[in-house]
Amino acid sequence: MKLLVIAALLAVAVARPQEAEYDPTAELREAGIIRMEMSQNEDGSFQYGYETTDPASQDVSGQNKIINSEPGVVMQGTYSFVAKDENGNDVSVTVNWTADENGFQAQGDSIPVAPEDPNAAAQAAAYAAAGGQQE
Repeated sequence: MKLLVIAALLAVAVARPQEAEYDPTAELREAGIIRMEMSQNEDGSFQYGYETTDPASQDVSGQNKIINSEPGVVMQGTYSFVAKDENGNDVSVTVNWTADENGFQAQGDSIPVAPEDPNAAAQAAAYAAAGGQQE
């Protein structure tokens, strides 16, 4: 009889539902993140990126650099997202950027560009004629 009870308990223990293995990416997927990567190299350089279901994404890389005899970090990357245009239509926006000793510089079709100053050439000529130096 004891053997029968032990066998029954063992059968119940084996037959019970097993807990699912923890999947750390499941929480990211639930939050709408479909890609997330990051790495740092021994030389201090790094890369990271993500992509969401919105869709939005960003990819960045950077490295250490001596700037004017001081240590610094220079970075470059791109990000994109979907925005609405003036008619309410979805438009993909992509911006490529660099951050270095020259500051932050972004480029993309969605970034407004100041119109060229029609007087700039005349002003530069007048400045040069007055003995100034044009940079």
